[in-house]
Amino acid sequence: MPTISGSWAILLANFLIPIAVLVFSSGFFPYKPLLPGIATFQEPRNGIAPPKVFDRLIFMVVDALRSDFVYSNNSGFEFTQSLIRSGGALPFTAHASSPTVTMPRLKAITTGSVPSFLDVILNIAESDTSSTLAHQDTWLAQIKAKGDQLIMYGDDTWLKLFPNVFTRSEGTTSFFVSDFTEVDNNVTRHVPGELTQSDWSAFIMHYLGLDHIGHKSGPRSPHMIKKQEEMDSIVFQVYSALEQEAHLESTLFVLCGDHGMNDAGNHGGSSVGETSAALLFISPKFQAKGVGNESPIEALDDLQYYTTVDQTDITPTLAGLLGLPIPLNSLGIFIPQLLDLWETESQKVHFLLQNSQQLLKIVKEAFPNYDFEPSLLPAASCTPEPSGGIEGVQCAWFHVLEYLRGNDEALTSSEPGPELEAHLLLFLGRAQELMSNAASNYNVMRLYLGICISIIAVWLSSPATYSLSSKTRYAGTFLLFNILGYSGIMFASSYVEEEQQFWYWMVTGWVFYLHARCSGHLYGNCPQMSNSNTGHRSGASLYYIFGAVGLAIANRMLRRWNQTGQKFAAEPDISQGFFPFHQDILWALVCLTYVATYLHFHFHGPISLTWRVSSFLVTTTAFLFKIMFVSADSPELLDKSFLRSIANRAGGMPLVSLARVTFAGILMLIVFSIYKKRQGVPLARKVPGKVFHEALTLLLMTESRVTNIPLFLIFKFQANILAAMDTTAIELTISSLLFQYMTFFAFGGSNSISSVDLSNAYNGIGSYSVVFVGILTYMSNWAGPIWWVSASHILRSKSNTEGSHVHFTIQTFHMAAVTTSVMAACTALRTHLFIWTVFSPKYLYTVAWAVLNHLGVNTLSEVGILLMNRK
Repeated sequence: MPTISGSWAILLANFLIPIAVLVFSSGFFPYKPLLPGIATFQEPRNGIAPPKVFDRLIFMVVDALRSDFVYSNNSGFEFTQSLIRSGGALPFTAHASSPTVTMPRLKAITTGSVPSFLDVILNIAESDTSSTLAHQDTWLAQIKAKGDQLIMYGDDTWLKLFPNVFTRSEGTTSFFVSDFTEVDNNVTRHVPGELTQSDWSAFIMHYLGLDHIGHKSGPRSPHMIKKQEEMDSIVFQVYSALEQEAHLESTLFVLCGDHGMNDAGNHGGSSVGETSAALLFISPKFQAKGVGNESPIEALDDLQYYTTVDQTDITPTLAGLLGLPIPLNSLGIFIPQLLDLWETESQKVHFLLQNSQQLLKIVKEAFPNYDFEPSLLPAASCTPEPSGGIEGVQCAWFHVLEYLRGNDEALTSSEPGPELEAHLLLFLGRAQELMSNAASNYNVMRLYLGICISIIAVWLSSPATYSLSSKTRYAGTFLLFNILGYSGIMFASSYVEEEQQFWYWMVTGWVFYLHARCSGHLYGNCPQMSNSNTGHRSGASLYYIFGAVGLAIANRMLRRWNQTGQKFAAEPDISQGFFPFHQDILWALVCLTYVATYLHFHFHGPISLTWRVSSFLVTTTAFLFKIMFVSADSPELLDKSFLRSIANRAGGMPLVSLARVTFAGILMLIVFSIYKKRQGVPLARKVPGKVFHEALTLLLMTESRVTNIPLFLIFKFQANILAAMDTTAIELTISSLLFQYMTFFAFGGSNSISSVDLSNAYNGIGSYSVVFVGILTYMSNWAGPIWWVSASHILRSKSNTEGSHVHFTIQTFHMAAVTTSVMAACTALRTHLFIWTVFSPKYLYTVAWAVLNHLGVNTLSEVGILLMNRK
């Protein structure tokens, strides 16, 4: 029996894990230093600064407006495409760097700088105010500094970023993704009135409905084209006002997306779908030049339509066209295709020089040991000329200075020549690339301190783990091999992106172990292997052996259920490639899953007619909610099924109310079973915790995509096999650990932020709440792991306190070890090219595994069981 001191060591290790995470995060996600103040115009060199081209700005953001949504022949933006053909709109594809979520993208659009990856977290915390841009230089601050007025309607992220900036505004929450219509109607209803007003200089609209449709049912949803047509009608309304209203005669209209979306409708990662956003500059002035473009265009796999620019380029471009100083921290380049809006070459070169001088200040701040003064021209050091890095930037700037020194009249001439413009664009391109890819200002001491604390947690939990593992040599060796293998792949970006393959192979290896332990040299480790009288293998032993075959088949099905990761994400799978074309099979499996859940309520709950009726009604309500949910959000999965008539008859039922009734019913079943137990009413089958487990199963099914609901049938099948195998406590713990990770990926999870599923995060919620949405988001994305945590308690229900202690100890050691390995990988590879696109998202997922799944679910449940067993 483990000692008390060992138990305290494990508890202390669990206490240190979140501390290690907090300390490491504070060093890994610091805010980047910024140049303080607001930019002002400097005296132009040997000439006159270029005049502004526009007086007003209408800035329309359509959240998740992927480039093909506007430009391809599958688009609903027909009027916008007509503007592209006539030359009234200049189209671009804007590259949105990772993380592709709204808050950091808006920071990039308005400041021109590359935001911190920490903004991914701040983007979710709607009440957060630490992410404000109130004291940073933006083109909004420049407009405000002139004494002009700004108005905004739409995503309330703008109100968090720019408090007290807007004269008139109305915000809508960006996280209530169940709303496709009202969230946009609340913006559109203000448009007609504001277009007739002349007291503003900037009018910002941010529409959210298209993004919400993507999250709920993907880019191919039947709602998508309708929403695109709705957005196109807003473009028509605004453009008509530009032509008709005298006060809008000199107004620039910008239509853009803050990011795109992947084929699942999500975003946050670095796939081409997430990083390719549409960007259009629109004005009747452009039409007068008579330069049109082909539109629509055949759909492109790489989504790079027309010219691709960086999203940060929006900031200096708006500054130049509106006659504003470029914000101090901008890394953007004025879009060259818009230089023709100025009449003379001198004006174009003047603004490029202004852009270059502004960007040079940032380079000097980041690289103080490098000289850029004209008196120190090391011309010889640029031969041969470096193509990149700080040396390449330095040489490009020296070429600009050399040209200016040798051509004193270049800036005053109306034709300074293409060479100077080329030199300036070369410098701007190299400087932007250098500063955009510059490593963050990590606090390395905190990184090392966080790793040290995590190592202490490993050290505290290792003696107890070794003591337990040494009793079952092969299982302990497998656990060690799992930890070492996982630690090794964390240092390779490709393996991190395809982590699901590691867990699929680990589970396959574990199933082979469970089979091998009952044969060959592992024979002696197999419980119930031989009949004590005859020495022959019993029926239970045969079930044990062939049960491993059943586990292997089930694991193979789970592996093909949802293709995930990066390399194989588009490959055919059961969820997306089979069920949409075989809807009757999908819904037959869904029905069977709900029937199985009810039967478990029936056979494991109190022997009471009231109980059986209540459990039937709650299960039926949950099933009806799922039908209505799919009918509203993913009708393509229901239209051709045998349940279509039920959905039609119940079409008027409100989803929020139905979800709340379902949740209340599930809670009622738990309370009712406890009440009956205290009354002395016996259970149909005495399996402790079974009613709670089935209630949790019903809740997790409610929070899962309909195509994933049949997975719970497979889980039950696997759990029944494990129960019949009569495995030891350590083997059950390792099984639970492996199945938790494997089922996370089987549900469609990955190490990309874009795989976070929000489609069920608002069930039963009428307005945004960061707490409730956060809980439901976790449950919907970790449904598989949560189920196996609960199932492991059922499988160990016949064991004593030692079984819980074994589970608690091994889970703690494993979590501490893998957290340490991820921290070490992020520290060692902090200058890696993929640190922000691969390793940083992986670290965020590790935080979720450590804090939410391990401490919030595994640890609390085990502590609760230990306390109950000691009473």
